[in-house]
Amino acid sequence: MNYSGTVYIDERPQWHHCIAYGIQHALAMFSGTIVLPSLFFSGISTILFFIITGGRVPSYLGSSGSFISAVVATTGYDPSTTTDHMNHNIPVAQGALIVMSLIYVFVSVVVMLFGYKWVEFLMPPIVTGAIVTSIGIHLGYSAFTQATTTPFDTYMGLATVIITMLISVYAPWPSLRRMQVPSSILLGLLTGYVIHIICGVCGAGYPVDFSEVKSIEWVRGPVVSGPIVFDKKAISAIAPLVVVILAENMGHIKAISSMTDKPLEGYLGRAYLGDALATLMTACVGAAPMTTYAENIGVLSVTRVFSPLVILVAAIVAIILGLITKFGAVIRSIPNGVFGGTTFVLYSLIAITGIRIWVVNQINFTDPRNIYVGGVPLMLAAVMTTTTLQINDFQLDGIGCATFSSIILYQILRGYDGLKEYYQWTKEQVKKTRRS
Repeated sequence: MNYSGTVYIDERPQWHHCIAYGIQHALAMFSGTIVLPSLFFSGISTILFFIITGGRVPSYLGSSGSFISAVVATTGYDPSTTTDHMNHNIPVAQGALIVMSLIYVFVSVVVMLFGYKWVEFLMPPIVTGAIVTSIGIHLGYSAFTQATTTPFDTYMGLATVIITMLISVYAPWPSLRRMQVPSSILLGLLTGYVIHIICGVCGAGYPVDFSEVKSIEWVRGPVVSGPIVFDKKAISAIAPLVVVILAENMGHIKAISSMTDKPLEGYLGRAYLGDALATLMTACVGAAPMTTYAENIGVLSVTRVFSPLVILVAAIVAIILGLITKFGAVIRSIPNGVFGGTTFVLYSLIAITGIRIWVVNQINFTDPRNIYVGGVPLMLAAVMTTTTLQINDFQLDGIGCATFSSIILYQILRGYDGLKEYYQWTKEQVKKTRRS
Protein backbone atom coordinates (compact mmCIF):
# COMPACT_ATOMS: atom_id res chain seq x y z
CA MET A 1 0.00 0.00 0.00
CA ASN A 2 2.99 2.29 0.51
CA TYR A 3 4.69 4.10 -2.34
CA SER A 4 8.07 5.78 -2.46
CA GLY A 5 8.62 9.17 -0.88
CA THR A 6 7.12 11.16 1.96
CA VAL A 7 3.85 13.07 1.49
CA TYR A 8 3.94 16.19 3.63
CA ILE A 9 1.09 18.07 5.28
CA ASP A 10 0.73 20.64 2.50
CA GLU A 11 0.84 18.04 -0.31
CA ARG A 12 -2.07 16.18 -1.89
CA PRO A 13 -1.65 12.50 -2.72
CA GLN A 14 -3.46 10.98 -5.70
CA TRP A 15 -7.10 10.12 -5.05
CA HIS A 16 -6.59 6.34 -5.03
CA HIS A 17 -3.75 6.73 -2.53
CA CYS A 18 -6.02 8.93 -0.41
CA ILE A 19 -8.66 6.19 -0.32
CA ALA A 20 -6.15 3.40 0.38
CA TYR A 21 -4.42 5.22 3.22
CA GLY A 22 -7.74 6.54 4.51
CA ILE A 23 -9.03 2.98 4.93
CA GLN A 24 -5.77 2.11 6.71
CA HIS A 25 -6.36 4.96 9.17
CA ALA A 26 -9.98 3.84 9.61
CA LEU A 27 -8.73 0.39 10.65
CA ALA A 28 -6.27 1.98 13.07
CA MET A 29 -8.89 4.08 14.86
CA PHE A 30 -11.43 1.26 14.72
CA SER A 31 -9.50 -0.82 17.26
CA GLY A 32 -10.16 1.87 19.89
CA THR A 33 -13.51 3.26 18.81
CA ILE A 34 -15.09 -0.19 18.65
CA VAL A 35 -14.82 -0.29 22.44
CA LEU A 36 -16.81 2.92 22.76
CA PRO A 37 -19.18 2.66 19.79
CA SER A 38 -19.17 6.23 18.55
CA LEU A 39 -18.10 5.67 14.96
CA PHE A 40 -20.56 8.12 13.43
CA PHE A 41 -19.72 10.98 15.77
CA SER A 42 -15.98 10.30 15.62
CA GLY A 43 -16.21 10.84 11.86
CA ILE A 44 -18.19 14.07 12.28
CA SER A 45 -15.75 15.22 14.99
CA THR A 46 -12.74 14.57 12.77
CA ILE A 47 -14.24 16.63 9.95
CA LEU A 48 -14.96 19.46 12.41
CA PHE A 49 -11.36 19.24 13.66
CA PHE A 50 -10.11 19.34 10.06
CA ILE A 51 -12.08 22.52 9.36
CA ILE A 52 -11.06 24.36 12.56
CA THR A 53 -7.35 23.55 12.13
CA GLY A 54 -7.50 24.59 8.48
CA GLY A 55 -6.47 21.11 7.36
CA ARG A 56 -2.99 21.61 8.84
CA VAL A 57 -2.98 18.96 11.59
CA PRO A 58 -3.26 15.30 10.47
CA SER A 59 -5.11 13.86 13.47
CA TYR A 60 -8.12 11.58 13.84
CA LEU A 61 -10.56 12.17 16.70
CA GLY A 62 -11.83 9.02 18.37
CA SER A 63 -13.47 8.01 21.62
CA SER A 64 -11.37 8.91 24.66
CA GLY A 65 -10.66 6.21 27.22
CA SER A 66 -9.64 8.78 29.83
CA PHE A 67 -13.23 9.35 30.98
CA ILE A 68 -14.39 5.74 31.23
CA SER A 69 -13.73 5.32 34.94
CA ALA A 70 -15.33 8.64 35.93
CA VAL A 71 -18.39 8.01 33.73
CA VAL A 72 -18.79 4.48 35.10
CA ALA A 73 -18.55 5.76 38.69
CA THR A 74 -21.01 8.63 38.24
CA THR A 75 -23.59 6.59 36.34
CA GLY A 76 -23.33 3.39 38.38
CA TYR A 77 -22.69 1.33 35.25
CA ASP A 78 -21.54 -2.28 35.73
CA PRO A 79 -20.33 -3.84 32.43
CA SER A 80 -20.28 -7.34 33.92
CA THR A 81 -24.06 -7.31 34.47
CA THR A 82 -25.13 -5.98 31.05
CA THR A 83 -25.61 -7.90 27.83
CA ASP A 84 -25.70 -4.99 25.34
CA HIS A 85 -22.68 -2.97 26.59
CA MET A 86 -25.00 0.08 26.79
CA ASN A 87 -25.01 2.57 29.67
CA HIS A 88 -28.66 3.53 30.14
CA ASN A 89 -27.90 6.15 32.80
CA ILE A 90 -25.61 8.20 30.55
CA PRO A 91 -27.59 11.52 30.86
CA VAL A 92 -26.03 11.93 34.34
CA ALA A 93 -22.58 12.04 32.73
CA GLN A 94 -23.72 14.17 29.78
CA GLY A 95 -24.18 17.30 31.87
CA ALA A 96 -20.73 16.90 33.42
CA LEU A 97 -19.15 16.36 30.00
CA ILE A 98 -20.83 19.52 28.69
CA VAL A 99 -19.37 21.53 31.59
CA MET A 100 -15.95 19.97 30.97
CA SER A 101 -16.21 20.81 27.25
CA LEU A 102 -17.02 24.46 27.98
CA ILE A 103 -13.96 24.67 30.25
CA TYR A 104 -11.98 23.08 27.43
CA VAL A 105 -13.25 25.70 24.97
CA PHE A 106 -12.19 28.47 27.37
CA VAL A 107 -8.69 26.99 27.75
CA SER A 108 -8.46 26.64 23.96
CA VAL A 109 -9.19 30.34 23.48
CA VAL A 110 -6.61 31.25 26.15
CA VAL A 111 -3.98 29.14 24.35
CA MET A 112 -4.87 30.77 21.03
CA LEU A 113 -4.47 34.24 22.59
CA PHE A 114 -1.45 33.72 24.87
CA GLY A 115 0.35 30.71 23.40
CA TYR A 116 0.89 27.13 24.57
CA LYS A 117 4.04 27.48 26.70
CA TRP A 118 2.14 27.90 29.97
CA VAL A 119 0.44 24.51 29.48
CA GLU A 120 3.83 22.94 28.79
CA PHE A 121 5.26 24.69 31.85
CA LEU A 122 2.59 23.29 34.18
CA MET A 123 2.65 19.79 32.65
CA PRO A 124 6.17 18.74 31.64
CA PRO A 125 6.86 15.17 30.39
CA ILE A 126 7.22 13.69 33.90
CA VAL A 127 3.66 14.86 34.66
CA THR A 128 2.05 13.94 31.32
CA GLY A 129 3.71 10.52 31.40
CA ALA A 130 2.38 9.87 34.90
CA ILE A 131 -1.13 10.93 33.92
CA VAL A 132 -1.32 8.77 30.79
CA THR A 133 0.19 5.72 32.51
CA SER A 134 -2.23 6.12 35.44
CA ILE A 135 -5.18 6.05 33.03
CA GLY A 136 -4.10 2.71 31.57
CA ILE A 137 -3.40 1.14 34.97
CA HIS A 138 -6.69 2.32 36.47
CA LEU A 139 -8.84 1.19 33.52
CA GLY A 140 -7.18 -2.22 33.46
CA TYR A 141 -9.16 -3.21 36.57
CA SER A 142 -12.56 -2.74 34.88
CA ALA A 143 -11.38 -4.63 31.78
CA PHE A 144 -10.14 -7.52 33.93
CA THR A 145 -13.42 -7.61 35.87
CA GLN A 146 -15.45 -7.78 32.66
CA ALA A 147 -13.19 -10.43 31.12
CA THR A 148 -13.62 -12.68 34.18
CA THR A 149 -17.43 -12.43 34.55
CA THR A 150 -17.79 -16.24 34.30
CA PRO A 151 -15.22 -19.06 34.15
CA PHE A 152 -15.79 -19.41 30.40
CA ASP A 153 -15.40 -15.64 29.94
CA THR A 154 -12.06 -15.92 31.74
CA TYR A 155 -10.85 -18.54 29.26
CA MET A 156 -12.05 -16.46 26.31
CA GLY A 157 -10.52 -13.27 27.71
CA LEU A 158 -7.15 -14.99 28.14
CA ALA A 159 -7.40 -16.51 24.66
CA THR A 160 -8.21 -13.13 23.11
CA VAL A 161 -5.23 -11.46 24.79
CA ILE A 162 -2.82 -14.23 23.72
CA ILE A 163 -4.13 -14.32 20.14
CA THR A 164 -3.80 -10.54 19.87
CA MET A 165 -0.18 -10.64 21.03
CA LEU A 166 0.73 -13.55 18.72
CA ILE A 167 -0.76 -11.77 15.70
CA SER A 168 1.08 -8.56 16.58
CA VAL A 169 4.47 -10.24 17.00
CA TYR A 170 4.40 -13.13 14.51
CA ALA A 171 2.09 -11.92 11.72
CA PRO A 172 3.50 -13.35 8.45
CA TRP A 173 2.09 -10.59 6.25
CA PRO A 174 4.30 -7.50 5.80
CA SER A 175 1.29 -5.21 5.34
CA LEU A 176 -0.09 -6.33 8.70
CA ARG A 177 3.25 -5.83 10.44
CA ARG A 178 3.30 -2.27 9.13
CA MET A 179 -0.06 -1.70 10.78
CA GLN A 180 1.29 -3.42 13.92
CA VAL A 181 -0.82 -3.14 17.09
CA PRO A 182 -4.04 -1.52 15.73
CA SER A 183 -4.71 -4.35 13.26
CA SER A 184 -3.64 -7.04 15.72
CA ILE A 185 -6.22 -5.81 18.24
CA LEU A 186 -8.96 -5.88 15.62
CA LEU A 187 -7.96 -9.32 14.34
CA GLY A 188 -7.58 -10.63 17.88
CA LEU A 189 -11.11 -9.46 18.69
CA LEU A 190 -12.54 -11.03 15.53
CA THR A 191 -10.72 -14.32 16.16
CA GLY A 192 -11.87 -14.45 19.77
CA TYR A 193 -15.43 -13.68 18.66
CA VAL A 194 -15.42 -16.50 16.09
CA ILE A 195 -13.97 -18.96 18.62
CA HIS A 196 -16.70 -18.01 21.12
CA ILE A 197 -19.39 -18.56 18.47
CA ILE A 198 -17.97 -22.00 17.64
CA CYS A 199 -17.79 -22.93 21.34
CA GLY A 200 -21.40 -21.81 21.77
CA VAL A 201 -22.56 -23.97 18.85
CA CYS A 202 -20.60 -26.98 20.13
CA GLY A 203 -21.89 -26.57 23.68
CA ALA A 204 -18.46 -25.78 25.14
CA GLY A 205 -19.64 -22.33 26.27
CA TYR A 206 -22.72 -20.14 26.35
CA PRO A 207 -24.04 -19.10 22.90
CA VAL A 208 -23.68 -15.59 21.50
CA ASP A 209 -26.99 -13.68 21.48
CA PHE A 210 -27.75 -12.59 17.89
CA SER A 211 -31.39 -11.63 18.54
CA GLU A 212 -30.76 -7.88 18.18
CA VAL A 213 -28.74 -8.42 14.99
CA LYS A 214 -31.68 -10.27 13.44
CA SER A 215 -34.40 -7.86 14.53
CA ILE A 216 -32.79 -4.44 14.01
CA GLU A 217 -33.06 -2.52 10.72
CA TRP A 218 -30.04 -2.10 8.45
CA VAL A 219 -29.73 1.69 8.49
CA ARG A 220 -30.79 4.20 11.15
CA GLY A 221 -29.69 7.63 12.27
CA PRO A 222 -27.64 8.03 15.46
CA VAL A 223 -29.47 7.67 18.77
CA VAL A 224 -29.45 10.80 20.95
CA SER A 225 -29.58 10.33 24.74
CA GLY A 226 -31.47 12.60 27.09
CA PRO A 227 -32.80 14.51 28.89
CA ILE A 228 -29.45 15.87 30.09
CA VAL A 229 -28.86 15.93 33.87
CA PHE A 230 -26.47 18.38 35.56
CA ASP A 231 -25.33 16.61 38.73
CA LYS A 232 -22.81 18.33 41.04
CA LYS A 233 -21.01 15.12 41.99
CA ALA A 234 -20.72 14.04 38.37
CA ILE A 235 -19.40 17.46 37.36
CA SER A 236 -16.78 17.43 40.14
CA ALA A 237 -15.61 13.97 39.04
CA ILE A 238 -15.51 14.56 35.28
CA ALA A 239 -14.77 18.26 34.69
CA PRO A 240 -11.22 18.18 36.19
CA LEU A 241 -10.25 15.54 33.63
CA VAL A 242 -9.94 18.32 31.05
CA VAL A 243 -6.32 18.40 32.25
CA VAL A 244 -5.85 14.87 30.89
CA ILE A 245 -7.05 15.82 27.40
CA LEU A 246 -4.85 18.92 27.39
CA ALA A 247 -1.77 16.84 28.20
CA GLU A 248 -2.73 14.06 25.79
CA ASN A 249 -3.34 16.30 22.79
CA MET A 250 -0.23 18.38 23.42
CA GLY A 251 1.84 15.19 23.40
CA HIS A 252 0.27 14.06 20.14
CA ILE A 253 0.86 17.42 18.43
CA LYS A 254 4.50 17.32 19.51
CA ALA A 255 4.82 13.77 18.17
CA ILE A 256 3.50 14.78 14.74
CA SER A 257 5.79 17.83 14.72
CA SER A 258 8.84 15.66 15.34
CA MET A 259 7.85 13.24 12.57
CA THR A 260 7.22 15.93 9.97
CA ASP A 261 10.07 18.26 11.01
CA LYS A 262 7.43 20.97 10.89
CA PRO A 263 6.55 22.89 14.08
CA LEU A 264 2.82 22.48 14.69
CA GLU A 265 2.72 23.83 18.25
CA GLY A 266 1.37 27.09 16.84
CA TYR A 267 -1.78 25.18 15.90
CA LEU A 268 -2.22 23.75 19.42
CA GLY A 269 -4.89 26.31 20.38
CA ARG A 270 -6.92 25.54 17.26
CA ALA A 271 -6.42 21.81 17.79
CA TYR A 272 -7.67 22.19 21.36
CA LEU A 273 -10.67 24.17 20.10
CA GLY A 274 -11.51 21.56 17.45
CA ASP A 275 -11.39 18.77 20.02
CA ALA A 276 -13.31 20.86 22.58
CA LEU A 277 -16.18 21.63 20.18
CA ALA A 278 -16.25 18.00 19.04
CA THR A 279 -16.47 16.83 22.67
CA LEU A 280 -19.20 19.39 23.35
CA MET A 281 -21.18 18.02 20.42
CA THR A 282 -20.78 14.39 21.50
CA ALA A 283 -21.67 15.29 25.09
CA CYS A 284 -24.94 16.83 23.92
CA VAL A 285 -25.96 13.64 22.09
CA GLY A 286 -24.67 11.12 24.64
CA ALA A 287 -21.63 9.85 22.72
CA ALA A 288 -18.14 9.43 24.15
CA PRO A 289 -15.83 12.46 24.48
CA MET A 290 -13.25 12.84 21.71
CA THR A 291 -9.47 13.00 21.63
CA THR A 292 -6.72 12.75 19.03
CA TYR A 293 -5.74 9.12 18.48
CA ALA A 294 -2.22 7.83 19.07
CA GLU A 295 -3.01 4.80 16.89
CA ASN A 296 -3.34 7.02 13.82
CA ILE A 297 -0.14 8.85 14.69
CA GLY A 298 1.55 5.45 14.57
CA VAL A 299 0.17 4.88 11.07
CA LEU A 300 1.49 8.31 10.01
CA SER A 301 4.99 7.40 11.20
CA VAL A 302 4.95 4.09 9.30
CA THR A 303 3.43 5.25 6.00
CA ARG A 304 5.10 8.70 5.94
CA VAL A 305 1.90 10.09 4.40
CA PHE A 306 1.09 13.16 6.50
CA SER A 307 -1.58 14.72 4.29
CA PRO A 308 -4.71 15.46 6.39
CA LEU A 309 -6.79 14.42 3.36
CA VAL A 310 -6.25 10.74 4.18
CA ILE A 311 -7.63 11.41 7.68
CA LEU A 312 -10.66 13.00 6.03
CA VAL A 313 -11.27 9.78 4.08
CA ALA A 314 -11.06 7.78 7.32
CA ALA A 315 -13.70 10.09 8.84
CA ILE A 316 -16.07 9.46 5.92
CA VAL A 317 -15.58 5.68 6.30
CA ALA A 318 -16.44 5.98 10.02
CA ILE A 319 -19.62 7.95 9.29
CA ILE A 320 -20.81 5.33 6.78
CA LEU A 321 -20.13 2.45 9.19
CA GLY A 322 -21.80 4.38 12.01
CA LEU A 323 -25.05 4.57 10.04
CA ILE A 324 -25.19 0.80 9.43
CA THR A 325 -27.25 -0.25 12.45
CA LYS A 326 -26.66 -3.99 12.08
CA PHE A 327 -22.94 -3.34 12.33
CA GLY A 328 -23.51 -1.70 15.73
CA ALA A 329 -25.72 -4.62 16.82
CA VAL A 330 -22.93 -7.08 15.97
CA ILE A 331 -20.54 -5.03 18.12
CA ARG A 332 -22.98 -5.11 21.05
CA SER A 333 -23.28 -8.90 20.74
CA ILE A 334 -19.58 -9.42 21.54
CA PRO A 335 -19.44 -11.48 24.77
CA ASN A 336 -17.89 -10.13 27.98
CA GLY A 337 -14.81 -12.36 27.85
CA VAL A 338 -13.79 -11.33 24.33
CA PHE A 339 -14.74 -7.69 24.88
CA GLY A 340 -12.93 -7.51 28.23
CA GLY A 341 -9.82 -9.18 26.83
CA THR A 342 -9.69 -6.66 23.99
CA THR A 343 -10.08 -3.67 26.28
CA PHE A 344 -7.43 -5.09 28.61
CA VAL A 345 -4.93 -5.00 25.73
CA LEU A 346 -6.02 -1.48 24.78
CA TYR A 347 -5.58 -0.16 28.31
CA SER A 348 -2.17 -1.84 28.52
CA LEU A 349 -1.16 0.15 25.44
CA ILE A 350 -2.35 3.37 27.09
CA ALA A 351 -0.15 2.63 30.10
CA ILE A 352 2.87 1.92 27.89
CA THR A 353 2.25 5.16 25.96
CA GLY A 354 2.76 7.09 29.19
CA ILE A 355 5.97 5.23 29.97
CA ARG A 356 7.16 5.95 26.43
CA ILE A 357 6.77 9.67 27.16
CA TRP A 358 9.26 9.25 30.01
CA VAL A 359 11.68 7.27 27.86
CA VAL A 360 11.59 9.64 24.88
CA ASN A 361 12.16 12.64 27.14
CA GLN A 362 14.92 10.82 29.07
CA ILE A 363 13.39 11.39 32.50
CA ASN A 364 16.01 10.95 35.22
CA PHE A 365 14.55 8.66 37.91
CA THR A 366 17.59 9.02 40.14
CA ASP A 367 16.12 12.43 40.99
CA PRO A 368 13.82 11.96 44.04
CA ARG A 369 11.40 14.58 42.68
CA ASN A 370 10.77 12.54 39.54
CA ILE A 371 10.35 9.36 41.60
CA TYR A 372 7.54 10.89 43.67
CA VAL A 373 5.89 12.85 40.84
CA GLY A 374 5.82 9.70 38.70
CA GLY A 375 5.31 7.03 41.37
CA VAL A 376 2.62 8.37 43.71
CA PRO A 377 0.02 8.94 40.93
CA LEU A 378 0.56 5.39 39.63
CA MET A 379 -0.12 3.93 43.07
CA LEU A 380 -3.26 6.03 43.47
CA ALA A 381 -4.53 4.87 40.07
CA ALA A 382 -3.81 1.24 40.95
CA VAL A 383 -5.47 1.16 44.40
CA MET A 384 -8.44 3.52 43.85
CA THR A 385 -10.37 1.09 41.65
CA THR A 386 -13.59 1.03 43.67
CA THR A 387 -13.17 4.09 45.91
CA THR A 388 -13.30 7.83 45.30
CA LEU A 389 -12.02 10.90 47.12
CA GLN A 390 -15.09 12.86 48.19
CA ILE A 391 -15.20 16.24 49.93
CA ASN A 392 -18.81 17.44 50.21
CA ASP A 393 -20.07 17.48 46.59
CA PHE A 394 -16.58 17.34 45.11
CA GLN A 395 -15.57 13.87 43.97
CA LEU A 396 -12.46 12.46 42.28
CA ASP A 397 -11.89 8.90 41.09
CA GLY A 398 -8.50 7.20 40.73
CA ILE A 399 -7.65 8.94 37.46
CA GLY A 400 -8.64 12.36 38.80
CA CYS A 401 -6.57 11.87 41.97
CA ALA A 402 -3.59 10.65 39.95
CA THR A 403 -3.84 13.63 37.59
CA PHE A 404 -3.99 16.30 40.27
CA SER A 405 -1.46 14.63 42.56
CA SER A 406 1.06 14.59 39.71
CA ILE A 407 0.53 18.27 38.84
CA ILE A 408 0.51 19.45 42.48
CA LEU A 409 3.50 17.34 43.53
CA TYR A 410 5.53 18.66 40.62
CA GLN A 411 4.81 22.26 41.59
CA ILE A 412 5.59 21.61 45.28
CA LEU A 413 8.77 19.59 44.75
CA ARG A 414 10.31 21.85 42.13
CA GLY A 415 11.41 24.06 45.06
CA TYR A 416 12.31 27.72 45.28
CA ASP A 417 14.33 27.74 42.04
CA GLY A 418 11.41 26.25 40.15
CA LEU A 419 8.96 28.78 41.56
CA LYS A 420 11.39 31.59 40.73
CA GLU A 421 11.67 30.27 37.17
CA TYR A 422 7.88 30.14 36.92
CA TYR A 423 7.62 33.74 38.18
CA GLN A 424 10.18 34.98 35.64
CA TRP A 425 8.44 33.12 32.84
CA THR A 426 5.04 34.60 33.81
CA LYS A 427 6.56 38.07 33.90
CA GLU A 428 7.95 37.64 30.37
CA GLN A 429 4.60 36.42 29.07
CA VAL A 430 2.82 39.48 30.51
CA LYS A 431 5.37 41.77 28.83
CA LYS A 432 4.91 40.02 25.47
CA THR A 433 1.13 40.32 25.77
CA ARG A 434 1.35 44.06 26.50
CA ARG A 435 3.66 44.62 23.52
CA SER A 436 1.30 42.82 21.17
